[in-house]
Amino acid sequence: MIKLKRSIMLVLVCLLLFQPTMITNVEGVEEVYAETTLQDVEKMPPPTFVVQGSIKTDVDCSQEAAKLVNAGFTISFGTFKTTSDERGNFYGSFRNFKSTFKEDMIIEKPGFLKRTIKGVELQANSTTYYNNIYILPGDIDGDSSINIADCVYLAKMFNSIKGDNIYSADADINKDGAINLSDFVYIAKYFNMTSAAYPPYRPIDSTPTPVTATPSSTTPTPTQVVTPTPTPIVSTTPTPDLSGLEIERKFLIDKSKIPYDLSTLDKYELEQAYINFSPEIRIRKADDWMFFLTVKAYVDDMAMTREEREFWITEQEYNILMKKIEGNIIYKTRYQGLDENGVMFAIDIFKGNLAGLAYYEIEFPNEEEANKYTPPAWIGKEVTNDKRYKNGSLAQFGIPQ
Repeated sequence: MIKLKRSIMLVLVCLLLFQPTMITNVEGVEEVYAETTLQDVEKMPPPTFVVQGSIKTDVDCSQEAAKLVNAGFTISFGTFKTTSDERGNFYGSFRNFKSTFKEDMIIEKPGFLKRTIKGVELQANSTTYYNNIYILPGDIDGDSSINIADCVYLAKMFNSIKGDNIYSADADINKDGAINLSDFVYIAKYFNMTSAAYPPYRPIDSTPTPVTATPSSTTPTPTQVVTPTPTPIVSTTPTPDLSGLEIERKFLIDKSKIPYDLSTLDKYELEQAYINFSPEIRIRKADDWMFFLTVKAYVDDMAMTREEREFWITEQEYNILMKKIEGNIIYKTRYQGLDENGVMFAIDIFKGNLAGLAYYEIEFPNEEEANKYTPPAWIGKEVTNDKRYKNGSLAQFGIPQ
């Protein structure tokens, strides 16, 4: 019995003596295991975030030109960027240890109105689709607004073609190789639109992306899943359809021979000036409350037909542009009415340094009607083709001698 007790005591003493070493060994094993596990985790690739979609514009152009229009839009999320291809499609992927990635999506390209889609949220190992993102053409100077500055910018390159020193591909909105009135059409359509006025975009739900999938280095065509119904985009300032072809004939008249009672006709007090003479860029104030910017260019050498684009502008914009005019300001009173055949006419009686000059103008729906027109006997000399009597020339040189 005494021997047994001594044996038990010996075992207990041994256990007590070796316990710290055993604990230390266990902790060491745990530390090695933990370090190995951490290294394995660090070797694992971070989750993949994928975004793809498409850009849409309403630029009317040829198939070849459409490739130039659609390509080159930059789509960015913070420091990550991708670009659209010739069809307007874009694709991008990146890795991040986060489970979600939330940033503003910015879409931009010179000549187009930058668009920001707030708070785009991407999910790890998923593809997020942003199809049919509408981007508006016309912001030529890149100030996030389609406004008068873009008209002036375009005017300085007007009638230039690809290869000319003043030609700019950014200003050639429809990529037809020329800066012309077809480019002004888009500024007119979205005049006074700003980046802040884009309607909200409704995103499409994300779809899972297999973890083993490796993003392609090429740009695939976006999978056409659910496509949102695009929200119509319109300018915040209504622009009436006051543009198109202007076909008119112009005659000198003697005020004393006017057969109409002017008090029965529509009357407008007009003030107009020119920012540019070729192409003709005119600003006009009517009755102190209507303000316009007009761009005109000749369609034929006979000067009877001109293409015209007219924009409503604000009084503030008018006053700013008045500081940039060339030549003299023209003041005149306009009377409008219908002649004996029901055709609209205008009588302009000039004031100031042009006092004594008076015109009779009549517009036609087509050149055939214009050529058939026979003026009444009281009308004086026709000056339709005499450029000295154009308002732009009057602003530069006064009444012809």
